[in-house]
Amino acid sequence: MATPPRRLLARYPCDVPVEVFSFISEALVAQGRFINISVGGARFDGASPLERGVTYFFRLLWKKKPVELPGRVVWAAPHQPRNPKLREYGIQFNLIREQENLLRTLVESLRRLVQAPEERNIMRDYWKPRG
Repeated sequence: MATPPRRLLARYPCDVPVEVFSFISEALVAQGRFINISVGGARFDGASPLERGVTYFFRLLWKKKPVELPGRVVWAAPHQPRNPKLREYGIQFNLIREQENLLRTLVESLRRLVQAPEERNIMRDYWKPRG
């Protein structure tokens, strides 16, 4: 019997620089990168410790504009084997409609980038004139 997927929303690989701010004081508490992302959450890698269960603002640049996404740390791994200075975190977003719509646009662009090249060619060739 197949195991059901753990996530409702597909995550897409990315490498996006992110600044992390305290939800309460708005002070910069960490810097790192989103390694994958969906409308529901992301995997964040960073050197500074974040607390599990705490909500932060994750700020990234999208089309040269800052985007702040509130998210709660739902899991934390102590260190990465390939780089012991980095830690991995699972982030669950808590978005308002405007943030969700913006993030959907970003995720959709990532989805298109990770499509297999053959699929992109099929779509492009569909519109070519025949003859």
